[in-house]
Amino acid sequence: MASMDPIKHTLESSFESEKLIRLINDCTDLEELREMALLLVQQLAQQKAARAWMATRASESENSKLEMLAELIRRSQGEASQPEEP
Repeated sequence: MASMDPIKHTLESSFESEKLIRLINDCTDLEELREMALLLVQQLAQQKAARAWMATRASESENSKLEMLAELIRRSQGEASQPEEP
């Protein structure tokens, strides 16, 4: 079963975040900041869409497993309730 631990940033993502923070803090050109902001908004939208897609696929997979388990239980109960023939 999947762990319910909180999401932790990797060293790579921490470095990338720090790089962007420094880039934004050091930037004095309003147009350059605007371009960065728009790119970050696009990236965020893509990440949200990817997470939603993955959550849907995971849910569908889990539902499929539960349906198979329910079918196995129904079959085993049906076999157990039938009397054996001589």
